[in-house]
Amino acid sequence: MAGRRTNLALLALLPLAVVTGAITFLVGSGPVALVVIAHGVVGLMLAVLIPWKSVIVRRGLRRRRPGRITSLVLAVTVVVALLTGLAHSTGLLIQAFGSTALQVHVGAALVALIPAALHVRRRRIRPRTADLSRRFALRGGLLVAAAGSVYAALEGSAAVFSLPGADRRATGSYELGSGHPPAMPTTSWLLDAVPSIDPSTWRLTVTSGGRSREWNLAALSAFHDEVTTILDCTGGWWAQQRWTGVRLARLLPEAATGSVRVSSATGYTRRLPLTDALLLAVAVGGSPLSAGHGAPVRLVVPGRRGFHWVKWVTTIEHDERPWWLEPPVPLS
Repeated sequence: MAGRRTNLALLALLPLAVVTGAITFLVGSGPVALVVIAHGVVGLMLAVLIPWKSVIVRRGLRRRRPGRITSLVLAVTVVVALLTGLAHSTGLLIQAFGSTALQVHVGAALVALIPAALHVRRRRIRPRTADLSRRFALRGGLLVAAAGSVYAALEGSAAVFSLPGADRRATGSYELGSGHPPAMPTTSWLLDAVPSIDPSTWRLTVTSGGRSREWNLAALSAFHDEVTTILDCTGGWWAQQRWTGVRLARLLPEAATGSVRVSSATGYTRRLPLTDALLLAVAVGGSPLSAGHGAPVRLVVPGRRGFHWVKWVTTIEHDERPWWLEPPVPLS
């Protein structure tokens, strides 16, 4: 299979791996398990093609052509992404040197996008009618079957040998700190740092219909609304906790619709629909939030990934704009 058809297969699989990976990164509920499986199978299809691609690589290295360094960087980042993805899914390596295998996996995949684009531009391959032959389709089917078999074998081995990967959530995340908030990681998005906030002077400003109202911590703590739900972080861990505070809908006009833009003291923002069961938490597990977990108030968004759970909330702006009118992930 060495040759242009191997390259065509890789050209189709790399974007598919990126798309399925992005969906698993963004979605925290629903049929996410099917997407996670698809992402794993696509990754293994890339791995199965390595022997054929290595023939092409060795042949290309014997010729000095522009773009060699770019091609090597692409190869290294793809291999790192494959190995760390395998390490995370099996649980053989979940975390090391302050980073999780999943974080390295995502980082390597993002880095690979640039050399991949440059490589495709320099080594353009145009599909031919002959590429749609029955033989090519059969080989593609065999590739899918081989990767699917390897995936099933890995999943079965994880269960048989009691590897951590057998207990991961549908999103691929591992349980950490459920029912014990101090053991739950205090992660933040990108360069967000824990701000210094005085709870006695802190105020929450809620704006709706051109009118604003301020709430202090004591007023919000008096509501005692509760929800037990899972925080599933894109760093590769999840924890189920009992969160206490006030349903956000209580702070808005009755029967309010549309969405809310929730902002942090750090400038971090997320827009969410009012159809979500949004809770402004002041406590977790019966104790006040710690600074690392978002004190004095953080947003709880059941069913969504952790980057929607805004910490250190200071302002809420309600309007009728669609909630999806923002980048799918925060850009800062």
